[in-house]
Order: sequence, then structure tokens, then C-alpha cells
Amino acid sequence: MKIFTLLFLIASQSFALMTEIGASYSYSKKTFNAANYYQSDSKSASVSLYFLEQFALELSYTDQFYESQESDSNSTRTVQQSTKITGADLIYVITDQRSAFQPYLKAGGAYIAKKKQVKYVNADVIDIPTRDGLAPSYGIGLKYKLTEKFSVKTGYDIWQTPLDDGTTTEDSSFKVGLSWYL
Repeated sequence: MKIFTLLFLIASQSFALMTEIGASYSYSKKTFNAANYYQSDSKSASVSLYFLEQFALELSYTDQFYESQESDSNSTRTVQQSTKITGADLIYVITDQRSAFQPYLKAGGAYIAKKKQVKYVNADVIDIPTRDGLAPSYGIGLKYKLTEKFSVKTGYDIWQTPLDDGTTTEDSSFKVGLSWYL
């Protein structure tokens, strides 16, 4: 943390920093019948500090939730999963800040915390063991400037997520949101 503070102070003294605040939300629900469905939602927020015209340090937080219910004539099972991702990425904007279309690349790391529960009707809740941990992340995206202050931002992010058995998997997310330059 001391390194980030030192770099921030050096960068702010040497360069005029531009700050971008971003937010996105998604929701999806698929219903097969009254007793069988799945739904998910995702909320994200980010703060990016731009320096050297085409680089930014982005700090982000994502909260995701998934629920599914499956029923047959004998039982009903509900599965709930939540994921919280706190990330820090270095962004390289391929074009300059004056361009209307701004493709970008990003790489960094994230701390991922997961929780999973399974519920059966008339039975106790079963907590499924998960493993929280640090994960490398990378992604691509595109910003389209609507005005000098507002942009539409799309991105595809991938995390090398740790699993409870010590291996990793690639989790991914496609996001669309708005950003505001201060």
C-alpha cells in the first residue's frame, strides 16, 4: 500500500491526473416454469487515475450473485453463489484521450472471495467450501466518448480464479457501463 501511495504522490506532482469514475449493472433471469429458474446480477464500480496520457491505474469492485432453483416431483434444490472481486489493473489506452473511440488493454490482479450454498426443502443449508485468494487478471475494452465528460465503456475481463482443490480456472465477465471524467 505504501508503494501505491508513493507512486500516486510522485505521479500527481509530475503530471496532471485525470480521474474517471465508472459504474455498471447487469441482471438476467430465465424461467423454465414456476418451480425452475436461474437468475444473476452483477454490480461494478471503478476509479481510474490517468497519467502519461495513455496509462491509468484502475481500482475496481464487483459484487456478483447467482441463484438457481431446480424442482422435480420429489424435491426442490436452490443453489446460491456470491462472488466479490476487488481489483487493481494497469490500463493502456491505444489511442489518445481526444479520440471518440478508445480501445484499451488491461492487466493486474484481484482478490476474489466466493461463497456457495445449497438448500433443499425441509433440510439444512449446505455450505460448499470455496477458496478465496489473489488472482492475476487481464482484459480488453472499448470506450466511446458521448461528451467530454461521459463515455460508454465496454470490457471483457478474465481472472485466473483459485479453486478449493488448489488449481485455478478462468472466470470471465463482459461488462457495459457508463463512465464520468472529473
